[in-house]
Amino acid sequence: MKALVLAIVLFAVHLHAAEVVTGEIDGAKYMFATPEKWEGKLVLIAHGYRAEDQPLKADFEIDKRFATPLLDKGWAIASTSYRRNGWIIEDAITDLKVLRDHIAAAKGGVNRCILVGSSMGGLISTLAAEGAIDNLHGVVAIGAYLGDRETGAYYQTLSWKPKVPVLFLTNETELDHPRHYREKAGAETTALWEIKRPGHCNVSAIERYHAVVAVDGWIDGTAPEKDKDGTVRPPARKSTAAKQDGGLAGKITFVSASFGNLSSDLVSADLDTLKLKPGDKAIVKSGAAQLEATVALYRTDVEEGKTAVYVTPDGWVAIVINGGNAAEALQVKKGERVTIYPAPAPAEEKKSE
Repeated sequence: MKALVLAIVLFAVHLHAAEVVTGEIDGAKYMFATPEKWEGKLVLIAHGYRAEDQPLKADFEIDKRFATPLLDKGWAIASTSYRRNGWIIEDAITDLKVLRDHIAAAKGGVNRCILVGSSMGGLISTLAAEGAIDNLHGVVAIGAYLGDRETGAYYQTLSWKPKVPVLFLTNETELDHPRHYREKAGAETTALWEIKRPGHCNVSAIERYHAVVAVDGWIDGTAPEKDKDGTVRPPARKSTAAKQDGGLAGKITFVSASFGNLSSDLVSADLDTLKLKPGDKAIVKSGAAQLEATVALYRTDVEEGKTAVYVTPDGWVAIVINGGNAAEALQVKKGERVTIYPAPAPAEEKKSE
């Protein structure tokens, strides 16, 4: 095993200092953050499917609703890019184990480990709960796809016998797989929290945080409500937008590594100011590039190849091309500005004389 430390950065997190380390092990990039007073508790993040031609990234945000409260409670948080992209279940499991062991060796041991996986990472987390990763204590599986990507059948090595608690956090449109798993595995070691909004892994940071806290208590013997509405309404955020030629401008705050989905610091109130509601057309501009978009509830509300503008569960405005890459189409990066305008009304046809 070859480990390389690339950077160590200190971040102020509320009243504590978080040490954020990035590096690489056997080709897999990693990032982990530890609080000033670490108690040996670790949250591992297992990301979902990424196309093979995408860059390897392990970054996660030190946000105020998921990472910050965990760091404040003494948890470390770590993520791996895996050694390659694609449908790589076994390699991903190996890279997660190697990262966990690397952190344990570097920091003096891990006495509690919760794995949080999304989409393909939800399958990885479920397999880990069944024993694919040892010394694991609990799992949060978000939007878990439990099938084989080629055949569509349930993944062939699932035993349906988790050894540690598994909490499925799932949007209302994707309940089939976790419900089936619970029917086969039983409710003793599984829970299903439904998020009452459409989409895939369309859950907020605070909903993820609540799920981790619930699993932590479950490990200590206090089982959570097994079937629950886990939805938390988006916060009402204040606008910081700047007026721009009849539109409102904000900054790109996050670019998805795998799909080029964009999050901005524009908020729901900005769409209200522009008098844009679901179903309306908008224009999104960045520099010389622009896209026509539909205001939607989620990206799948528009046809494949079309652009959606919608408010995320965390209360921010996202710009996403369904099946495409908005970052590339707009030629925009994190920190750069984007402006949203109401689309011009269609020109009226000239009346025939």
